[in-house]
Amino acid sequence: MGKLLKTFTYIDTAAELAAACEVLSRAAVLCVDTEFHRESTYYAEFALIQVASREACYLIDPIGLEDLQPLWKLMLDPDILKVFHAARQDVEIIVNKTGKLPLPLFDTQVAAALLGYGQQVGFGNLVQKVVGKTLPKGESFTNWMKRPLTDDQLTYAADDVIYLMPVYQHLSERLQAEKRAEWLAEEQSVLCEPDTYANQPDQQFWRVKGFNKLKPRQLAVLRELAAWREIQAQKRDIPRRRLLQDEPLLSLARKSELREEQLEQIRGLNSGISKRFGAEIIAAWQRGHDCDKEYWPRIPPQPNHSEGTEMRMELLMTLVRLRAEEVEIASNILASRSDVAALASWANHGSKKDWANPPENPCLHGWRRKLVGEDLLSMLQGNLCLRLDPVTRMPIVDKPASASDL
Repeated sequence: MGKLLKTFTYIDTAAELAAACEVLSRAAVLCVDTEFHRESTYYAEFALIQVASREACYLIDPIGLEDLQPLWKLMLDPDILKVFHAARQDVEIIVNKTGKLPLPLFDTQVAAALLGYGQQVGFGNLVQKVVGKTLPKGESFTNWMKRPLTDDQLTYAADDVIYLMPVYQHLSERLQAEKRAEWLAEEQSVLCEPDTYANQPDQQFWRVKGFNKLKPRQLAVLRELAAWREIQAQKRDIPRRRLLQDEPLLSLARKSELREEQLEQIRGLNSGISKRFGAEIIAAWQRGHDCDKEYWPRIPPQPNHSEGTEMRMELLMTLVRLRAEEVEIASNILASRSDVAALASWANHGSKKDWANPPENPCLHGWRRKLVGEDLLSMLQGNLCLRLDPVTRMPIVDKPASASDL
């Protein structure tokens, strides 16, 4: 493990930023973290941006800087690897600011899951396990927009990237040694796709709490209402639920007809909203109500738990746990219980199966398919079985006995 940095430099002028980015541009790997604020806005705002190479650590204050272009040039440099922990939100904000992805990237939380550190392991826990250092947690929920930042806040922020470097080095070396680098590439593929960060207003209704209790036509109405709310929240840069909570959206979607005088009777839809946006809300409701039946959203059917499904699922889960133990990762990273349940349900005896074309399922893709997916299908076809080892009394995977063996 390389030598840890002991100091950091605070950046709040254009000249300092230019000098810092010149130093950082010579690095092959940069560790990146951010502190941001989004409680009162739709779009998250950076409160602090921490960037470290192996030689230097900088805390960049975006509040005091009008132009962050030198930093964005670094983030978008294809020759520099950007390392994050739990990258999704940081990357999303960078995409919103620049319109581009900070590629290539390395997410230590994803990598750690593939090496047995558990699913969604926190950064502090990972540092403790890899470096043996306990990081203070006291500044996690402080006000990062308030200036000046305290010495404790600055030290906390710097530690997040100073210790990210040795964590990255350790995980990267292990991934290579255990031949799991391709696993990481597969797992991170969603983080590296622009569509992951594309806001689709017409898909926001799936995020409304209680959508699953609506009928298809009501879902069509909810789709239009939620899309309207999303677009308005973006225009005004306010949280969507500050504009209009989920509950009145559901109440509106359930209406069989809607007139302007009815709006103020809906709980959670105050007179200010109804007067200002009443015509737009009614227009959105009408678009959904008039939507052709063939375009109504459909909630995917739940797996049909036919006779034997539960027993099949438990057998399959035992196989998943065995394979997970072999590679020392958590079983739910290899295959979730819901994914296994879907396979077990599909394999009921009541219909013919196209085993060469099973249904879409995460555990039948990429490294998961090689590690456990093919064996799950083989077990469902009766070509693999579980038995107890006569010595260890532990479950093992075996071929089923033939008639001549009986």
